[in-house]
Amino acid sequence: MFLTFAIIGFLIKESLLLKIVRVAVPSYKVRGQPAQLDCDYELGDDILYSVKWYRDNEEFYRYMPKYDPPKHAYKLDGIKVDLSKSDDRRVLLHPVTLKSTGQYRCEVSAEAPSFASAAGEGRMEVIYLPREGPRITGNQQENRRGDSMFLNCTSGRSYPAAILSWDIDGEKVTDATLLVEYPPIQHQHGLVSTALGLRVPTGRTMQVRCTARVAPSWREGSEAVIGNSQLADSKEAMLLVKSSSGGSSLNVMLLTLSFILLLSSLMQLET
Repeated sequence: MFLTFAIIGFLIKESLLLKIVRVAVPSYKVRGQPAQLDCDYELGDDILYSVKWYRDNEEFYRYMPKYDPPKHAYKLDGIKVDLSKSDDRRVLLHPVTLKSTGQYRCEVSAEAPSFASAAGEGRMEVIYLPREGPRITGNQQENRRGDSMFLNCTSGRSYPAAILSWDIDGEKVTDATLLVEYPPIQHQHGLVSTALGLRVPTGRTMQVRCTARVAPSWREGSEAVIGNSQLADSKEAMLLVKSSSGGSSLNVMLLTLSFILLLSSLMQLET
């Protein structure tokens, strides 16, 4: 019986202490957007002393109800607090930049006599989306070497670097011998573009698609239809490239590789 009352008393005491209910930090935000950080807590019998926010262990905002004004923001690279829309339970950052990326922690402290404290955290990645979908082109240097056709897919500038993948007739290409990886290209302000090559056999019509993914919620693709026809003294390959962005058609480009493949055929006859 005594043990039962002791457990009940302990549970009641615990329920009256300061505790964090939820800390919500957006996983991804696009550069230039606002980002709201939420810190919900229960004081129990405690009195609030302060709410502090940190990014990568550096304080950038605090709320202390005994001070006038109670809200204060500190200068931190990549952090711009909108004080008019921030309080003891939420902080609005606007706008976010690539330097806003980091680990965010909310720390709540109580007044005497308990001096209790509780904290919660989450990570936010700020991304820069490409202004255009991936671009498919023919690789002229590689196309001179044989009957296979080499294609290049190049992403627009982004942060982080786009992850590229190829599909042939709706099936993802996983054969490493068909893919050619290139080093990423660095641009100003930390932006990156990537490229991925694809080797496809000629002799039949096929549909290829290159997809660029920057974040789980953003991906765009470009499609190409490759067709071959036998001519009297040469081969002509027609590559029809169609780029799409957000479900809408951006551009259509027709690339003729007959001259390249003709040179290839002549070289083979000489050997």
